[in-house]
Amino acid sequence: MKKLKAAMVVIVKNKKDILILKRPPGEGWMPEKWGLPGGHIEENELPKDAAVREVKEETNLDLNNIFKLKQRGQVMIYYSTSYNGQVQIDFEHTDWAWAPYDELDDYNTTPDLKEAAKMTLEKLQ
Repeated sequence: MKKLKAAMVVIVKNKKDILILKRPPGEGWMPEKWGLPGGHIEENELPKDAAVREVKEETNLDLNNIFKLKQRGQVMIYYSTSYNGQVQIDFEHTDWAWAPYDELDDYNTTPDLKEAAKMTLEKLQ
């Protein structure tokens, strides 16, 4: 099994809206695309802890619960429906939105974002 390198989180509000963040133009991977909050797992950090930390750093949200969704290559994807705080993005992103699943096609998203959102919403049914 490949060592996990990153963790992402599908954050859902009202069982329909997905929190997405816009990557800046100079970003090395997927510039100007909309993606999920998340990032690199640090040395000796558990993937789940990395996911919670990255969400806090990137969105200012404190996750109350987090559940494993799936592993894709070296990325672990989680989901959460319970958080505290108001979204405030950091320097790593240029915009954010609560996007209804059926409007995700209106955004230029990173690969697999829509699939992860769909899997999450199915779990919440």
